[in-house]
Amino acid sequence: MKFGNWEITASAIEWKGMGFNRFVVERQSLLETILIEATDEYLYKWIILATQEEWLSEDDLYDLNFAFAFTAGATPENFSYKTFDATLEYQFNNLEEDDEDEEEDE
Repeated sequence: MKFGNWEITASAIEWKGMGFNRFVVERQSLLETILIEATDEYLYKWIILATQEEWLSEDDLYDLNFAFAFTAGATPENFSYKTFDATLEYQFNNLEEDDEDEEEDE
């Protein structure tokens, strides 16, 4: 199954867009979390790491979010919608800040 430039395979979610960039989220580590000090919350690691990749567009990140939710939904007993919502809120806030910074630079 594909979401934009992301392909869901039996073992991972993989970036399949143009260019030489590579980003792979192995299913076994999909639901790993990291503590974000700014929010004092544990958020989904791979969404945060992807957000930090400057070569991924906002559309690419949104597509990854859908692929992530689709894949994580296969194991609903381990997936936390609360953590996912907090992760997306953090992501959206970062994207908004980046947009504001770009506008100031113009």
